[in-house]
Amino acid sequence: MTDRYTFAAISFPSLWPWLAGSLPVIGILAIIYFGRKPRFMQQSLMTDNEREFYRHLIAAFPGCQIWPQVPILAMLRPDAKNGSRAFWRGFRMISNARVDWVLLKDLEILAIIELDDRTHDPRKDAKRDQILAFCGYKVVRFNSRRRPTPEQIRRAVSNAKG
Repeated sequence: MTDRYTFAAISFPSLWPWLAGSLPVIGILAIIYFGRKPRFMQQSLMTDNEREFYRHLIAAFPGCQIWPQVPILAMLRPDAKNGSRAFWRGFRMISNARVDWVLLKDLEILAIIELDDRTHDPRKDAKRDQILAFCGYKVVRFNSRRRPTPEQIRRAVSNAKG
């Protein structure tokens, strides 16, 4: 028997010495990588800027509930047959998306409120706003650099179209 392997008419020297030498190293690396447990740490639900804005929202809408960081999937779903290609395409568009706040009265959504800062992508936001508006939600955006008063927030939400 020969110590060469032929593959697609090309002859290679024996791979056994290389494999025998590499397997222990690959095994050790796999144990290190897969054996390591993921670590986590606490994270605040809101930044200091968002907390300040949240206090203004509470002052602007005293009889309402304000829920932070609500997944869009909690408010809508793709309008297609479950499991279809169209369903999954729509699902992927919104599956990881969240809105900053949802303003509710008697558990009915009055408006979706966004505080735009440097983490917001205007193109992605416009697409999300279009989807939410198509489903009948009123989306109101505020720039994080401006510090609207509770009265300005109340006026902007009441003047917004939904």
